[in-house]
Amino acid sequence: MKLIHCDEHQQHAGAKEMRYDKMIPMSDTPERIDLILQALQKAGFNDLIKAQQYDLTAVYKIHDADFVNFLESAYPLWKAEFGPDSFATAYTFGMRGMAQHPNACVHSMLAYYTFDVCVPFVEGTYKAIRSAVNVALTGVDLILAGEKSVFSLCRPPGHHASQDLAGGYCYLNNVAIAAQAYLDAGKSKVAILDVDYHHGNGTQRVFYERDDVFFVSLHASPKAEYPFLMGYPQETGAAAGEGFNLNLAMDKGTEFAEYAVQLEFALAKIAEYQPDILLISLGVDTYIDDPVGGFKLRTEDYLKMGALIAQCSLPTHFVMEGGYAFAALGHNVTNVISGFSEAH
Repeated sequence: MKLIHCDEHQQHAGAKEMRYDKMIPMSDTPERIDLILQALQKAGFNDLIKAQQYDLTAVYKIHDADFVNFLESAYPLWKAEFGPDSFATAYTFGMRGMAQHPNACVHSMLAYYTFDVCVPFVEGTYKAIRSAVNVALTGVDLILAGEKSVFSLCRPPGHHASQDLAGGYCYLNNVAIAAQAYLDAGKSKVAILDVDYHHGNGTQRVFYERDDVFFVSLHASPKAEYPFLMGYPQETGAAAGEGFNLNLAMDKGTEFAEYAVQLEFALAKIAEYQPDILLISLGVDTYIDDPVGGFKLRTEDYLKMGALIAQCSLPTHFVMEGGYAFAALGHNVTNVISGFSEAH
């Protein structure tokens, strides 16, 4: 399997995030991709591809132009006000009745275009954001050229980002941009399977009223876990998209035996949909020791996850999302890819 990566993501480093009652270093660090690549290469996956460069055409198919402009301008505006040795983050949020002047200043932009304090900006953040899209789109081109499976090692992740909102470490929605690129290239139907511990609220919002993308998310119940406001089973799509959004929410403490039942159900529904392409939002924060997780999957379980996904027998594009248990991160991701490759 070809592994697509880039180096620009390393510039998105040094910021902090608010974790409930504490200000801590960001969990999404450059080390994550390094650990994953090292583990994959140790396991024999050595077909590394440097991401190509793309303009914003594909991005604008998913994201509002004003939002993209915000992502590019936020840190320069912040730096002009506070200097270079700081990171930008929202102080307020544009809730109901408070979004009258979204572009008046950097503070109003941060309030309007972000929904939590886990999307800070530093000097290299925008370059990293763009590079993650490049990694995803390079994977699209490889699949369109005949590859049966690829892995885009995107960082920052993307599944919490919607048309005009960033949050949860996510700025642009890499998997949504890839899905639209496949459709624009002539594919008629795309399925997205999100196995991250947290609901892919951004991806859901992007495609909620469409029937050309079937979105399935396996995640922790939003009654007890981020993002809290979305990810409930009754959210099944709207308008043309009714029936094309499937949320399989599970309780904290879920182990793989139960998780596998839900995964097999999800894959059966995807098979019924008969997509041309399967995109996997691959998060391994379902791991038992993940600091932001709450499920109890173990390292060996990810081999079985990969093997189950392979049973779809579809062109499959993995896109990296979450996973923050550094000691096991590389091994867990590698097991998904190994289990898939051995069964595919």
